[in-house]
Amino acid sequence: MNNNLLKRRSVFIKKGFQGRFILGILAIILLSGLCSALLIYWITGDELRAWSLSPHANIDKASERLGLSILIGNAVSILVAGAVAVVAVLYASHKIVGPLHRFETLCEQVGNGNLDELNALRANDQLHELARAFDDMVAKLRSRRDQQAGLLVGINNHIRDLKSSDNLTTEQLNILSELAEAVAQLNKPDDKEGNY
Repeated sequence: MNNNLLKRRSVFIKKGFQGRFILGILAIILLSGLCSALLIYWITGDELRAWSLSPHANIDKASERLGLSILIGNAVSILVAGAVAVVAVLYASHKIVGPLHRFETLCEQVGNGNLDELNALRANDQLHELARAFDDMVAKLRSRRDQQAGLLVGINNHIRDLKSSDNLTTEQLNILSELAEAVAQLNKPDDKEGNY
């Protein structure tokens, strides 16, 4: 296959969905930074203010206290941002993974010959265009299956009419029997090997 066909031409395919996803991640990062800053201010604000007003301010003690506060603030903000990110990614990915799981099930059903199933996606799920294309494909397959079934009935009728003819040789009757067996095999959708 040509490598030019496999290259992405555009990174933004579903701009709305991708934009919301990116804004959500940026909001999580912003919340993480805000959470860290507020925690550091809350933990060290009063003590640093008191130390700065004191005539005997101890810079070494203030830097130790500030370092510990930054470590605690960052650890808490990472935990909070991580939890929010996990929930956001689970929620966003569910809108994609759910329909993909449904498509996987439908592909198995179509592969087994069940062409009567249709996609049923929730309103907020992604991949609605794919669902419509899949439903159109299944409808075309169903139409072809029905058309082929009608043709097979017609072929069976012609074979039966030819077999009932009196002026056929033994070889012609054998050929008609082989054709009848082949048509019978075509009528069996569950025969995956197709041995004639």
